[in-house]
Amino acid sequence: MTQKHTRRNSDHPWIDAVWQTVCLTDGIYKATPDGSWDLIRSDAPDRAPLVFLTGQSTEPVDVPYQAHEHSVVISLCAHVYLAQGHEARTGAAVRMLDVQGNHFLLNGVTLPLPTFDNAEALVSEMVAADLLSTNDIVARAFGARPRPASPRAVQQNFKKITGITQKDFQLIRRAQEAVRRLKAGEEAVAVALDLGYTDQPHMIKSIKKIMGSTPSDLDGIHKI
Repeated sequence: MTQKHTRRNSDHPWIDAVWQTVCLTDGIYKATPDGSWDLIRSDAPDRAPLVFLTGQSTEPVDVPYQAHEHSVVISLCAHVYLAQGHEARTGAAVRMLDVQGNHFLLNGVTLPLPTFDNAEALVSEMVAADLLSTNDIVARAFGARPRPASPRAVQQNFKKITGITQKDFQLIRRAQEAVRRLKAGEEAVAVALDLGYTDQPHMIKSIKKIMGSTPSDLDGIHKI
């Protein structure tokens, strides 16, 4: 094991999950698509803390790391977006933010550095400062009773807010569920059929494209 990952759920309506990672050795991490955009804090022994925003992607991205580096990731729900500078986080783009001591700046607002424990308070502060907003059509697309809207309207809103298409988002979440169940020991054939893949090879191909791994090598995938 070269990294230790800790995940916790959140009761905040705009947070998908909160992650904490400790790197035990040098290496390269394959960041997999997760259907969220992230606010990330990274600390390393030889530099000051970094804070940045990353947009959504549809394919894995290689990210180098070093021993003793640790990070906190606040993954926000797909319907949440930056009220300003929204275009800076689409297409897996990275937006570095200015760090000053124990705070960082986002669109002129001073905020405390993200921690594993302050995610809810931080996001609520960002909402109160009008830094974050939500799209009702996208939010309701995930619910049991979606807001009445034409398929075209849903697609347009989804692409504008998340930076990816609704179909890509669904493929990512299906691949995540497949990985989750395979890692739990379920039979590959049963998982493929239950999740709507044409067959097991179709599932393998999809997981390989989105997660960068085959079902026989899933140890490196943790954001599921």
